[in-house]
Amino acid sequence: MFKSIDHKGVHARRTVARFVLPAVLVGALGVVADSNARAAETDYYKGKTFTVMVATRPGGGTDTVGRLVARYWSRHIPGNPDILVRNKPLQVIGANDLHNRVRPDGLTVGVFAGGGSLGPVARHSKSVRYDPTKWGFVGSIERGPSILLIRESALSRLRDPKAEPVAMGSVNTDRPQDAMAIFGMEYMGWNLKFVLGYPNSNSFYLAYGRGEIDMFGSGTTKIIERFIKHEGAVPLAAEVDRPDMPQVPTFEKLMGDNKPKGVKWDAYRAWAGPSSVDKYFAVSPGTPKALLNILRASFQATTRDPEFVKQARNVLGGGYVVLDGPATRALVEGAIVIPEGALKEITALRVKYGLPKISRKAAKLVKVTFDEVQREGRVLKFKVEGKKMKLRVSGSRTEVMIGGKISPRSGLKTGMTCEVSWAKRGSRIEARKVICP
Repeated sequence: MFKSIDHKGVHARRTVARFVLPAVLVGALGVVADSNARAAETDYYKGKTFTVMVATRPGGGTDTVGRLVARYWSRHIPGNPDILVRNKPLQVIGANDLHNRVRPDGLTVGVFAGGGSLGPVARHSKSVRYDPTKWGFVGSIERGPSILLIRESALSRLRDPKAEPVAMGSVNTDRPQDAMAIFGMEYMGWNLKFVLGYPNSNSFYLAYGRGEIDMFGSGTTKIIERFIKHEGAVPLAAEVDRPDMPQVPTFEKLMGDNKPKGVKWDAYRAWAGPSSVDKYFAVSPGTPKALLNILRASFQATTRDPEFVKQARNVLGGGYVVLDGPATRALVEGAIVIPEGALKEITALRVKYGLPKISRKAAKLVKVTFDEVQREGRVLKFKVEGKKMKLRVSGSRTEVMIGGKISPRSGLKTGMTCEVSWAKRGSRIEARKVICP
């Protein structure tokens, strides 16, 4: 059975402190070579819920790919578990949780975009508390190299420094289209400004329709065709050659004599490099190899399922490619290594054009005891270092875990001692996570 939670702003709540593997699982895996143990493993998922944790808000490309696979995955996993899709607000937060909080029990797989999750690793961002080389890679889906699109009516302003700047929409400034835009500004004099803060690619597709932005990028054939045919956009450059769009020049060809050399061009390739890994699926460090193999085999079977293929061609177009776990690992390991000189160039360009170092940093958890819990868990009151605090608990945005299980906020009671993190939201302070033993 496929279950989905796709309300706007819903956070993944399957982020729990790492525990020792259940005794029944340890016993089965300890004798994995035995044929009886292998038979038992095929029943491991029976009656369980398998969570697909998408490291972005609902509606974007990562969410679309994650849900597409989740829709058909259960029928190919031995035991046919229920499938539950949950969303994280940001790539880095999802990756931090997969590495540090999600149990290595094969019951949760993270879905990530290469740019948003690997770019920060390559740049040595302080918000990164994960090492992707320690993950178990299930597989990935490559939708196609990115195409930079621009509204045709805005083309004349692109090289006119006296005109109103062309607005470039971006999620995290880590994608190939962001690299093309920055290097176009730096070496070809493009008259651009970045408009940041969009939670996913679907949000800036809508922003283009509202006239908020004039430029963005995508690798999805269906999206590209839609905006060219119906939305007044023209392709400006491709990340690399696309056989299905031979008329679109690569960014390197478009630069011509303006192309920088040496370490400066290394910086461009490094900036775009993490997105050579498109949408990939991974499990926590320490996940038993036997379970990883089950997920790898079922992922490949899912992507060959005729119903999946039909839907994928309809949603993604015919240019997508499926990679297995080892191939995905090789791409990831290559994408997170940036030569020191190139890293300095990237850092300097990000500072020059005012780009953020990284998306929101995960908040610190603080251990507190609730002095008062009001309105069935909607309001928490406690003291931190002698200071009184009052937090709102959202039914959709706050992650609540009690006893290692996803719980409603009504389960929070006066006198409980829990770990809590929070952030300001408008005029209120809202809890991000509440984790109770």
